[in-house]
Amino acid sequence: MKIMFAILYLISTILSAQSLNKQFHVEEMVEGGSDKIGGFNIVEYSVLSIDEKVIYKISNKTEYDIPYSKLEVFNNGGSVLINSFYGTLTFFDNSGTNLKKLKLSDNIGVEYERSIKSVVDGNTLVLLFNQQGDKFSTIQKYNFSGVVQTSFEVEILNVNGLAYSETLKQIYLSHIDWKNDGGMEKFVLLINENGEILKKYNSTFETGFFTENNLFVAFSNRSLLSINSETLEINFQKRSMSGKMFIDMTTNKESIIVISASPPKLESGKWYYKNPTIIKLNQSGEQIDKNKIETILFSEYGFNRLNGNLEFTAGNKHMNIE
Repeated sequence: MKIMFAILYLISTILSAQSLNKQFHVEEMVEGGSDKIGGFNIVEYSVLSIDEKVIYKISNKTEYDIPYSKLEVFNNGGSVLINSFYGTLTFFDNSGTNLKKLKLSDNIGVEYERSIKSVVDGNTLVLLFNQQGDKFSTIQKYNFSGVVQTSFEVEILNVNGLAYSETLKQIYLSHIDWKNDGGMEKFVLLINENGEILKKYNSTFETGFFTENNLFVAFSNRSLLSINSETLEINFQKRSMSGKMFIDMTTNKESIIVISASPPKLESGKWYYKNPTIIKLNQSGEQIDKNKIETILFSEYGFNRLNGNLEFTAGNKHMNIE
């Protein structure tokens, strides 16, 4: 059971395109192809504006067997490079100039299997991580210049989803509770910035964000979730159709747009999809439109805005949503 869950989780991590309504996004390019001790690869991170203009680039030299870092971008154009192996954060300003580098904690060591969940909303970074042997996870909040604003512990592990609202000051955690008999339960916790649990839901998500009218909307590869962040009640939950999985989600003012597809095929280290379906839901989760698109195999995909219009890109095909 745990092996199968790990496989599904790996797929969903790759699927999760993080198509949030942000002013900037990141493109990565890896050069080097090294596969032996002493070798290095170069990861180049390009920070692009909403109109696809390159704002700046950051190059990161990485030993061949160390997991690549992740770059998160703040609303002001600054960014932070998160290295899970060393447990370090490197902050940059909105021109790509290095501001500071720090460790997550004084006693943190190198670790191949360390997972750091991260989310940026506005100009705030929220991180969740744990160290080997810990029976808790640590949550930290930073501003865009790398100053720790809060740090606390939560007695949960196996976190598969993290979301944060700077305005509402709400943190959503999705985690797996493994049972002694090999079974599992999935829960979503809503906590405040002091670590106090405000609500617990029998649900799950991997990617989540907040709409303009204060709905928390999230998805995993098999489920959709919407919570009213004012009443704290579940707005709707939905499961994917048999043989289908959700690969991305976004919203506009009137609707929630979900992309589904058949499970992908792994070729040359990439997951490939074909013929996605665009599903539109109203704010209550009722389907208002559904459109299957014929495409060739694609591994790159996501939402973007072109000339003010929302579109979904699958490989080299662009589909107008609005």
